[in-house]
Amino acid sequence: MGKLILCSGVTTKRPYGFASTGMRVYSIEELCYYLYHHVYLVEEGMFCDALIDWIETELKLKDRAEKLRLLKTQKADVKTLVTVIFCSADYYTEYEIKSVLKMLDEIIGMPMIKRNCMKANNCLKDGQFSEAAAEYDRILNSEEAVNLSPEEYGDILHNMAVAMVHITGPGEASELFCQAYERNHSEESLRQYLYSLKLSNNDTLFEEKAKEYQISEERLGSITSYLDQKSDEANYTEMMVELQHLKQWKVQGKMSEYYNKLDEVIDSWKSKVRQI
Repeated sequence: MGKLILCSGVTTKRPYGFASTGMRVYSIEELCYYLYHHVYLVEEGMFCDALIDWIETELKLKDRAEKLRLLKTQKADVKTLVTVIFCSADYYTEYEIKSVLKMLDEIIGMPMIKRNCMKANNCLKDGQFSEAAAEYDRILNSEEAVNLSPEEYGDILHNMAVAMVHITGPGEASELFCQAYERNHSEESLRQYLYSLKLSNNDTLFEEKAKEYQISEERLGSITSYLDQKSDEANYTEMMVELQHLKQWKVQGKMSEYYNKLDEVIDSWKSKVRQI
């Protein structure tokens, strides 16, 4: 399921599988975890007879299953059904449950492609760049993509490019920024495209595109100045100072200090990645 889950209820040997994701759950805690992290996929059809029967027979939660059946008969809304599932285990706090229910308010009735865009955007905002890029790619290659306007399609390409900058660097992202601008005609996409060309040292294409898009000399100078400023700022960040120290120790042959500090830096990077 993606992380260690402590289960206090029944863990079955016959899991329940979700066709939309191919994932399987073995306990009520894992079911809660699945719903929490796939809230963008939650819809009324998810709470089918097969799931309720599985909760009753495999998880031995007969009362909970009967309540879900009664609520379905009464045509209860999705939020109510989700709440019943979450209240079947002590896996999430009241605050966490209220947060996911609030999110449900925003997405209920929203087309699935819009839900997926929201999911991808949140991954990008949270620094989960690989997950965001994969989700954007699925959206662009889905059948529903034909319903997107050129501006919407371009915005998705732009966000995918932002994710790719963090994954592979500006070189691969530059083409995505270009495709984004050709569709959404956004000044932000154009600016990021020109930045990415400069950062990938593609000066020839930078000059060609500057002429094609009729970029003024003043604006070109502003782009160059901005990147120079950011480069100078980067050289004085804590991480860069640490890397400079590492380089000096290695050159000076202070290998003990070098390897000790290198271990600290790597552990720090690992810790940040694990928090994502």
